[in-house]
Amino acid sequence: MAFKDGDFVLINYVISVKDGDREIVEDTNKEDVAKSAGIYDSNRRYEPYLVVVGRSQVIKAIDEQLRDMDVGQRKEFIATPDKAYGPYRNDLIIRLPIKQLNRYGIPPVVGRRVEVGGRIGVIRSVTERFAYIDFNHPLAGRDLKVELEVVGKLETLDDKVKYLVTRYMPLDRNSISVSQQGEGSIELQLPQEVLGLSDLESRLQLLLGDLSSLLGIKGVKLVVNVTLSQQGASASGQQASQQQQEAQATPQS
Repeated sequence: MAFKDGDFVLINYVISVKDGDREIVEDTNKEDVAKSAGIYDSNRRYEPYLVVVGRSQVIKAIDEQLRDMDVGQRKEFIATPDKAYGPYRNDLIIRLPIKQLNRYGIPPVVGRRVEVGGRIGVIRSVTERFAYIDFNHPLAGRDLKVELEVVGKLETLDDKVKYLVTRYMPLDRNSISVSQQGEGSIELQLPQEVLGLSDLESRLQLLLGDLSSLLGIKGVKLVVNVTLSQQGASASGQQASQQQQEAQATPQS
């Protein structure tokens, strides 16, 4: 059973490049592999990665291979630059005056990753007056070895919404509740931990965009469940109450 556009597929992957006789792991969603390769990130959630076939930001080679795979299947293949991160482009090495970097508060240090104009680059060289910043993807122009495993397919609206939520919010999926509210609308209940997330408004905007474009949802009733502790409760044993904070949201198309 091949996958088709719009299918919600869970994968494990390891992406490596060759350096002489060695293979260097550049990216993976498998915790044990990340630790052994020295690229473990304690802030990252290591679990099966969600791909919406034909709609996700994965390299073209992975999206193409998934269309001929099934749950439980594994593949190993080479992704050439045209189906990975593109060719290396010299025109993406930009010369910027040191004075301009200083205005941005960026030290002109070779090898430093910097953000300029919303783009991420690496300072490749520095002269007395200029810094040369490389805005190519770090893997541009490289052949990639990809180890790909399909571990599951999401079938229900409940599972699909929960996985989309945790794309943008580090929440326990068991603490998320989803219920349909008529055609094209859902009620989405989130735990109070969501209120402590930075850039919550931006996270919600991205989520609503996904709910609209990937699932065709037209309206969301958002409920945040908050437990309020009672201060100075009476001796009769008054218990903490639970309050729901509700907001109506309409995903933008």
